[in-house]
Amino acid sequence: MITRICLILALLTAIPGWSQATGTDEQPDNPVANSGMLTPPPVSGEAYPVATGDEVRNNYVNLGIAGEIGYDDNVAAGYSSKPASDVIFSLWPTVTFDKETPQLKGQFNYSPGFSFYEPTSTLNESDQNASANFDFHPSHTASLSLQDSFLRSSTIFSQPFGAGQGDISGSAPPQVTGVVPPFADRISNAATLQLSDEAQDNLMFGVGAQYGQLDYPNTSQVAGLYNSISYGGSAFMSIRAASRQYLGGNVQHTRIVSYLKGTDSTLQSDNLFAFYTIYLRNSPKSTFSLSFTGGPERYIAMQAPQPSVQAWAPAGTVAVGWQAHLSSLSANYSHNVAGGGGLPGAYTEDRLRALFRREITHTWAANVSGVYSRNENLTSSYPFSEPGGHTVTFSVSAEHQVSRNLKYAFGYDRVDETYTGIGAFANLPGSNHEYFSISYQVMRPLGR
Repeated sequence: MITRICLILALLTAIPGWSQATGTDEQPDNPVANSGMLTPPPVSGEAYPVATGDEVRNNYVNLGIAGEIGYDDNVAAGYSSKPASDVIFSLWPTVTFDKETPQLKGQFNYSPGFSFYEPTSTLNESDQNASANFDFHPSHTASLSLQDSFLRSSTIFSQPFGAGQGDISGSAPPQVTGVVPPFADRISNAATLQLSDEAQDNLMFGVGAQYGQLDYPNTSQVAGLYNSISYGGSAFMSIRAASRQYLGGNVQHTRIVSYLKGTDSTLQSDNLFAFYTIYLRNSPKSTFSLSFTGGPERYIAMQAPQPSVQAWAPAGTVAVGWQAHLSSLSANYSHNVAGGGGLPGAYTEDRLRALFRREITHTWAANVSGVYSRNENLTSSYPFSEPGGHTVTFSVSAEHQVSRNLKYAFGYDRVDETYTGIGAFANLPGSNHEYFSISYQVMRPLGR
């Protein structure tokens, strides 16, 4: 017991990680030409890349502004028994800074937003959206990675690629359920810090720490949902078993606290996962990997003054990432015990996420994305407990590059969140959203 406690404390106070070598300089006909190890998707913590072909750029600063007009058939989703449709006008200035050197790679994005609803002007909002990603290589084999994202918004439709969202990774999911009201003020922040080092040519170790926070400033909009905070630590070992095959293990400790009325709901989990990744393709023009993660999960749910609920459960993830010259695909299916994200208690969650992007011509591109998740309550005896439910989101969009600086896009989003015990989703949980946007951007190279 003492050994386990010491290990958990060490993980929580450690700084986390991933490898310097990306493997993108690998020769297609010589898979061992790249001597540096890759950090497999199950432990890297990074999302699969979405950009294709000429869209991949670095060392630049980008300034832009986008305007959008949309129509939603149910802006009262969850709040009223009668649907209310609105026309929505939005404006988003953007700034992106990207810099890459042999030792440091960093990108910063910031985009405030302003939306105006007609006729439901009470939903008028201002958004804040910022993200930062940094990779620092103190030596040839060591890497320090920091990722942070911040969002303040009142609609799910402000996400990249619509309601289907992007940022799909090959990692086992964080133990946070994914329930987001279509129209409600929310503030979220997620951060990860990682440190890794190659102990030998085919052996890598890494440690990590994670933090997440979710706040609903207007509780009247989210009956049945609650603010939460999550944090944890992890450690992994990765072995290159063959030129394109990796296997290893990952241990993770997570603690999630949901703040209820008069008490707190806590979910603590400890995972021991094994993983396997095979790179079917890894060249400058194309990458294709399959990853499998699985193992036992020990969870303890607590909500005073009720007795704790604890058990062992199986958990696992299957993920695929493919990036070619004209297309990219990422998909992730996971089964695990989850909590937080607005829901108190512990839930068995099955989640499937997918995103496909295709460059149809030099000026036209299309995106299709979707999410399906199903939650079943493991702590039904607790007060404030909800039976669970399911979420389905779907997005399809097309974009046309009119000129080097000017682009327009149009798309459709569908959201259906069925949770009969939650007031925020009890009435008319579905919403359809159509939009047209036009953007103007100016990009300038750095260091040239």
